[in-house]
Amino acid sequence: MASTDEKLTKKKIFESGQTKSVVTKAQIQAVGQAAGAAQAVSIAPGVVVRGYGGTAATARYEVTLRGVKVGWSSVNGDVERNGITVLFDGIPMNNLTSHNGQWDSNEIPIMQMIGGINVINGPGNPASRWFDSIGGTINYVPVAMSAKPEYEVGGQVGSDVTSGAHFIANSGLHDGWSFLIAGGYASNHAFRTGTSNGSYGAPAQSNAFFGKITKVFSSGTVSFGVYDDNNVEHRPSPNFIPTQPIAGITVTGAPTGQLYSQPTSGFYSSGTPDVWFKTLQVRDQMYYAKINLDLAPDMTFHNITWYRHGARVHYRIINYGAQAQGTANSEYYNPNSNTYGDRAYLDWQLPYNDVKLGGYFINQRYVSPYVGYNAALGIPQNNPSQVSNFTVYNTFLDAFLQDTITPFHGLDITPGISGVEYQTNFYNNALANPANTTLSGNAQKTFTKPEPSISVRYQPVPWGALYGSYAISYQNPTDNGFGANNSNPGGVDIAGLKPIKSADYEIGAKMMFDDVPVLHHATLNVNYYNDTLTNETIATYFTNIALTKFASANAVLKGVNIAADAQPNFHWNMFTNVGFSNNIFTSYLAAGAAAPVSGTPVAYNPDVALSVGVNYRTFIGNTLASVGLLDQYTGAQYMFNNLTDITSHRKLPAFNVADLNFSADVPMPHYLSQTIKVVKFGFDISNVLGAKYNANAYVSSGSYLGGNSAGAILAEPGAPRQFLASMAVKF
Repeated sequence: MASTDEKLTKKKIFESGQTKSVVTKAQIQAVGQAAGAAQAVSIAPGVVVRGYGGTAATARYEVTLRGVKVGWSSVNGDVERNGITVLFDGIPMNNLTSHNGQWDSNEIPIMQMIGGINVINGPGNPASRWFDSIGGTINYVPVAMSAKPEYEVGGQVGSDVTSGAHFIANSGLHDGWSFLIAGGYASNHAFRTGTSNGSYGAPAQSNAFFGKITKVFSSGTVSFGVYDDNNVEHRPSPNFIPTQPIAGITVTGAPTGQLYSQPTSGFYSSGTPDVWFKTLQVRDQMYYAKINLDLAPDMTFHNITWYRHGARVHYRIINYGAQAQGTANSEYYNPNSNTYGDRAYLDWQLPYNDVKLGGYFINQRYVSPYVGYNAALGIPQNNPSQVSNFTVYNTFLDAFLQDTITPFHGLDITPGISGVEYQTNFYNNALANPANTTLSGNAQKTFTKPEPSISVRYQPVPWGALYGSYAISYQNPTDNGFGANNSNPGGVDIAGLKPIKSADYEIGAKMMFDDVPVLHHATLNVNYYNDTLTNETIATYFTNIALTKFASANAVLKGVNIAADAQPNFHWNMFTNVGFSNNIFTSYLAAGAAAPVSGTPVAYNPDVALSVGVNYRTFIGNTLASVGLLDQYTGAQYMFNNLTDITSHRKLPAFNVADLNFSADVPMPHYLSQTIKVVKFGFDISNVLGAKYNANAYVSSGSYLGGNSAGAILAEPGAPRQFLASMAVKF
């Protein structure tokens, strides 16, 4: 069934003229049985992850790949927040236009159903590039079909009321047909219970289901898939906590009482649900079909067709201190989108050329209603004091041609060209409502741009290759660029609006050894990248949708990534990834500023990021036992200052988190069971050294907690030591 498995291999990565990597099934398991999509991809080269949920798959995290980001991190200051395309089984999950909620990591909460994660750093060649791929592409590849029937059920329990279960049913191959279904459930409380949350615990839960039917025949494959996920979390609020006490800022928001800060109320403390309550829901439904058809011995046709429905709910009530007086202290925000698309291309393999020709069509309707109200002041939800309601229609078109030319063995040159067109129609549905906070008028805009690229790979020896690439790519501005959430009626310059441009180049060296002394099987990849971003429109959000500012910026993202792994023998397996980055705004014009500034660091990009993993396994009788250590170091990073609407000179300190995991695969004797093959036991300890650190922080403008909190650093603490026990049964 290898023909239906799209997971990258070490050989494919070595033979590519791009910087690529794969997170294997074993590495995913080493991150932890309760971890989600963000934690799993965090060990890929060039990737950094931050968020508020610790190891919980039910929470939302932001994924950074070489300085470009996707996901939600609760803070401002990202130069490019939606510049990574996220795929599930090759199907795009990104909302085409939304600045807020373009993709959330808890949309893939059950990692047991994922067989591997493919990562392309940078825009890549035209045949693998998507509309949001200026920073990279991440593909979560589901578990592969199997030639014989295989079944698995499992579950886990652990700290903070963590529990979960999963199942995988693989029918095997029958007359060319195979059927796979997989699903799971994850639940936990937040670790932010501290002294004030009491027994509430802020529960969260996620579930996901995946089904796929595949037909393998003599000239190709055809498959039909469905994926559904639903995630509901009750966030501990205030989610951010002052790093130092502030006079008048208390746990309850009352003028007097215990001060709310890490030194006074507790490092992991938060408020109580009667003064600050938030519920978040994220949901997807995806249906798709794939076909790979051999039209001739040297020509293959590939096509995917898909439909995706995405929906979110954001419900918040704030009764915290003076901040709520006279303002909207409750809000209900429930956007949804419907997307359908088709992508097709021909692959023509000639003696000295591999030509790929194709393109895609994607259409989306995105509706985003919002109401802000204050029942305590007599402003009900059906007659809110703040509203916003807009619809955005997008049509994205792409046509590409690329040719991998091999003039002689060991040299591959891949020139390519894409033509992209981004059509956007923005409609302000509530423009006539006096309470409307989005005052921009209706707008329409179409961008048509060429995207030239070239990559070169030279392999002078069997074990080593040099490579380099250059690509121009474009991204459609998010909804904010067309007027969404803009309270200034003249604040959007549609005539002057431009697509985001990326000019990316990289050079590197790859090595792959099959039998080197000591290390045996080993790989090494060293690369330098430089990505120039222009025409960025950056939104800065405050306490509610009525308070949004906009900046325009250009930036240069550059750095070095080094990735290596080795398998000296059956017992040992190890890897390490280290990235060094230096990301600078070459121009940053804050809202209301007279002139742009240059040379300002881009916020939330650690200067150094390091991941090291070591695993040892051995047989004890018939039981395969293993122990693994994963250590991740995140260097210091500049914070964003909401008060000045620009990167602060203050930094979030570096931190290091180590995880330890144990497992035992116990074969079941036939005299005990004729159906059970293996029982696998696992035990994970995350943050085994008990590091106390802040995973996220920013300089407050004062609107989050009110009072005299302007200029204070508000932080989200990282998770303390947590334990998890798991068991899985394979049939």
